[in-house]
Amino acid sequence: MPAYQSSLRQPPEPKVRRQRRRLSPQATLLSLGVLLLLAAGVTFLAVTWDSLPVAVQASIIATLAALSMASSVLAARHKLAGTAEALAILGSGLLTVDLYGARALGLIGPDTVDGFTYFGLAAAVVAATNLLLSRIAPTVITYGVAAVIIGQLALPFLLADRVPLAPFLFALLVQVAITLIWSTKGTKVIRGTGAICSALVFWALMITGCVRVFLSLVAHYSTRTRPALNDLLDGSATALAPVLATTAVLCLAAVTGITLVRKVSLPRTLPPALAEATCTAAAAFAVATCLPQLPTAGRWLDTALATALALIALLMAKRSGVRAAVGWTATAVVAMVNLLFCALTQDVVQLGLVSAAVSALALVAAWRKHLQPTTAALIASPAAQLAVLLVTYDAFFTLWTGAITLALIGALSIAAACLVNNPPLERVLLTCAATATLLAESIALIDLSETLSGIVLTIAAAPLVAYGMRPTRRQALLVAGALLILANTAFVLGTGATTIEWFTLPPAAVLLAIGTYAYRTQPSWIFLGPGLLLGLVPSALIANSNDDYLRTTFVVAAALAVILLGTRLSLQSPFVIGAAVLLKITLWQFLEVAPLIPRWITLATAGLILLTVGATYERRLQNAKSAARWLTALR
Repeated sequence: MPAYQSSLRQPPEPKVRRQRRRLSPQATLLSLGVLLLLAAGVTFLAVTWDSLPVAVQASIIATLAALSMASSVLAARHKLAGTAEALAILGSGLLTVDLYGARALGLIGPDTVDGFTYFGLAAAVVAATNLLLSRIAPTVITYGVAAVIIGQLALPFLLADRVPLAPFLFALLVQVAITLIWSTKGTKVIRGTGAICSALVFWALMITGCVRVFLSLVAHYSTRTRPALNDLLDGSATALAPVLATTAVLCLAAVTGITLVRKVSLPRTLPPALAEATCTAAAAFAVATCLPQLPTAGRWLDTALATALALIALLMAKRSGVRAAVGWTATAVVAMVNLLFCALTQDVVQLGLVSAAVSALALVAAWRKHLQPTTAALIASPAAQLAVLLVTYDAFFTLWTGAITLALIGALSIAAACLVNNPPLERVLLTCAATATLLAESIALIDLSETLSGIVLTIAAAPLVAYGMRPTRRQALLVAGALLILANTAFVLGTGATTIEWFTLPPAAVLLAIGTYAYRTQPSWIFLGPGLLLGLVPSALIANSNDDYLRTTFVVAAALAVILLGTRLSLQSPFVIGAAVLLKITLWQFLEVAPLIPRWITLATAGLILLTVGATYERRLQNAKSAARWLTALR
């Protein structure tokens, strides 16, 4: 083959369009014939009811039904599929019409058999007949489909008004399992019909059971609707035994449904994943609405169940598959029902417990790598704060306990920020800590307690000191210092003290410590000046009287120590501040004793000073310039 021919692309083959299945003339004729014959049977019963006995009419219709069914079997054996299906439909229809006519025309009256029982027996007869014929003529699809569909009606009618709801639902569950297992042995149409009918009955029983348990929960906690629900549920609206039995049946149904879905092949229209999720959701809803009805600890058990399910889902080794889907579905349903129940019943303490559980679960999720650390922090800290606020609002916690707990949450957030090296996470943790501290301070203001305010600020400042130890976080030390100063002020106001040193000396010590640790490479006015000014100047200003000799003595001693420190370490701010304090004390003491000195001594002293300065002016000027240069050279 030439090269150019091999390089040419082959034209794509035209797609064969799938022809639509059209109704054949034979099927049309057979369908019309079946409809006409059924109409004739109904007309026969309606018109000849007064000319023939009912028993004769029923016998005639039954004979025609038997002949039609027998003919369908013969047609199936001769491979006349269309004719066999039509005759099977005609026979089943005539049998149904015959049973209905026998009841409607009074052959079997209400005094003999009640309505539910008769319709259940009639459905059982039709289903059993079709089931038997499906074994005789397995190629006739009508018999199998009719047996599956009509067979679903017998048991509900027979058991209605005879057994309680829980046994009734259990019987339907057994029927669903039998129908599904039996239909899988038939043709594709029968398998599909059995799956659909089983699904419908299964969800009917699941919905009925869930509604029953939910109505009982409403009756427990709503006195307004309790009488109506008692009438609806035959006086057992608040009875615990029916609720427990119904919940047990629903859980068994969910397990059975999940097992059957995994063991039995279903049509594509019924995906197994959806069936498993819905079964789990229904069972979880039933359990979540049943637990609050238990006496004493019912509502707490609901929260405990949601927390346990969430822990199990988080700790699973596999994060996909049937188990994971079942676990997360059950967790979501139980948690949602629990949250709505607590909100509608205004159970504030329970909502606080839920918030605390969410906080703890967020940390577990971060540990198991289900959540990013930043997301987990955004959930855990606010949830814990909300929990404390709720229990404090409900007076489960006192204001002191709530404020201190919030302060501890903020301190833990700051402590966590000390251990990480992730700027976004640090910002989130510090923001959460600031929120917790503000909330704690708000509670302290509501309590009108300065001591509580001081405790909260101290708890918040302690971890900030540790956070600011790194060179890149020095600004945190300033915030910690401000909080400690405010805390000291609050403590002093709370004790009612009036001595000024209680307000100045502890803050001065804080400023000196922060400045010495974080800013010692800066000029002394930056890392020592604020603390020395706050610690010495206020006390020096009020040391005015000889009666205040103790304060004056300590101020002079401190000023001398500061001057010696500045001189020894060549620091300017200690020397200047100490000298200024000593000068103030000296001048004030002189002014206090000046009126007691004779005037001639004052004049003589002034004259001697002037003579001394004038005689040694040039030398004193040189010494002053040297002192100014030395003072300027200090750091």
